[in-house]
Amino acid sequence: MGTNNIKKPAVFLDRDGTLIFNRNYLKFPSMVKLYSCVAESINKLHTTGFKVIVVTNQSGIRRGLLTENELYKVNEKFLSILKSKNAKVDGLYYCPHIESDRCFCRKPKIGMVLQAANDFNIDLSKSYTVGDNIKDCLLGFNMGGKSILVLTGHGKKYQNNLINAKITTFIICKNFKQAVNFIIKDTKN
Repeated sequence: MGTNNIKKPAVFLDRDGTLIFNRNYLKFPSMVKLYSCVAESINKLHTTGFKVIVVTNQSGIRRGLLTENELYKVNEKFLSILKSKNAKVDGLYYCPHIESDRCFCRKPKIGMVLQAANDFNIDLSKSYTVGDNIKDCLLGFNMGGKSILVLTGHGKKYQNNLINAKITTFIICKNFKQAVNFIIKDTKN
């Protein structure tokens, strides 16, 4: 079997409130601001052998609060800031739908994750999700991996809900840097 067939683990990251400061329905590239240590932490994941994939619900498109072009420009700014800090993500996927659309891509459903797994040959059972919303943790559970709730963004608001949901494959971390340190330590066990 060639090395191209070996599946890699990934870390699926929420964007708003996890990697960048949360701005409701962010449509202006000038408002994109990374949390501290995001670029360095992404690089640590790559060094450890993880694919780094951003999966983000962007219902503002369906709600008419931003256009796909505005989202594209925001994502370009986000990627540009990472590049200026010598970091990159392997893929970026978004869902433009609202819950009542019942699409398969809106988190916590696994459509974006399955697409990334296909695109990048990812082993979901060895993968993690990191986000500031219970939907991010449910995504990790639904894909058969592990989940981390960060307390940045909306994380503090969802902390008790997550505990009450009795999801057994999650951990709570203060921020993305702490989450990455946990993932790296966890993979060594």
